[in-house]
Amino acid sequence: MKRAISLATAKAQYQQRYAMEHIPAWARKPCNGQFYAPGYVSDAEWYENTIFPGEKGKPRDDDHCESRNQSWPLGQWLKQPAPPYAAPHMWAAHK
Repeated sequence: MKRAISLATAKAQYQQRYAMEHIPAWARKPCNGQFYAPGYVSDAEWYENTIFPGEKGKPRDDDHCESRNQSWPLGQWLKQPAPPYAAPHMWAAHK
């Protein structure tokens, strides 16, 4: 299936996504004493599980994408904020 936008364009346009490869600023703020965990291992996994404007009934003039099927590689919550880099071995302490 041809996608409405490429992975590179999606990564540039949707800075609020949360994957182990991309940690947005909002994920570094606590929520009820915990921290949100990434929904996906990689940006590629996020992209494959996201519907963009112009796809599958999502209007082209919509400003937002819709992510689904999160894999929650570390569970849904972390004890401390995610590290600011994508080194998988550094994530163990954050579970």
